[in-house]
Amino acid sequence: MGIGLILISAASFGAMAIFAKFAYLSGISTHSLLFFRFVIAVMVMLPIAVLQKRKFPKGKDLYILIAMGAIGYAGQSYCYFKALTLIPPSLVAILLYLYPVIVAILSVFFLDEILTKNKLFALCIAISGVILVIGVDTNGNMKGIMLGVGAALIYSVYTIAGARVMKRNDTFTSSLVVIASAACFYLLYNIKAGFFFPTAGFYWMNIMAIAILSTAVAIYAYFQGIKLSGAINASMLSTFEPVTTMVLASLFLGQHIGWLQMAGTALILSSAVLVALYSKS
Repeated sequence: MGIGLILISAASFGAMAIFAKFAYLSGISTHSLLFFRFVIAVMVMLPIAVLQKRKFPKGKDLYILIAMGAIGYAGQSYCYFKALTLIPPSLVAILLYLYPVIVAILSVFFLDEILTKNKLFALCIAISGVILVIGVDTNGNMKGIMLGVGAALIYSVYTIAGARVMKRNDTFTSSLVVIASAACFYLLYNIKAGFFFPTAGFYWMNIMAIAILSTAVAIYAYFQGIKLSGAINASMLSTFEPVTTMVLASLFLGQHIGWLQMAGTALILSSAVLVALYSKS
């Protein structure tokens, strides 16, 4: 179940870059796009939490989750979406996927997880596959590169913090607190910087897809997957994200899939099989 949820999360996140590319055609700013992303997700998730009478986090955990959303997820999302406007999506993805390595290292020190030989081998295979799948195209934009690296660093700390808090709380409401905190941050940001409202329904369809599929569904599935399978396994299985991005980019953006990308996909699939076989190792 944990493995399946992480794969669902990875596919949902992987589609986000495609939705964002189409949304940006409207001329929308990064901060307005992120505000709509988070506030729509809250509007979907809050009624579900209330109707199901789910228990919300309290005390110290609540403050940690608020910080994760207002600082961690808001910051990581800005770095990711802003980088998409400066450098190719392939490079943004490869920089973001430095985070499984960082998570694997941090988990040993902060989550008492064991980095076994099997997990280390699967991690190496997964990272190698990611490199082959998305390739490298820098375009010489150092600001975009630094934003991509920043997204990976913030996401790593975010994953570690989330793994500890989620063990003690309801995953759905915890995810809701994180998203709502990020929405509040971007509400204040847009009040100062100004809102941008797309006029065409096509652009709103892509924004809705980012909010519901690539935010509400993806974040909940990711945190629930961490709870069931552990942070290291989750970070490795999430390398399915660039595979999803590659396939969708080929279908909707006309990008060519070469032999290196196919070989990389095979490596990523192999790493997932290893994780599934040795998840108890």
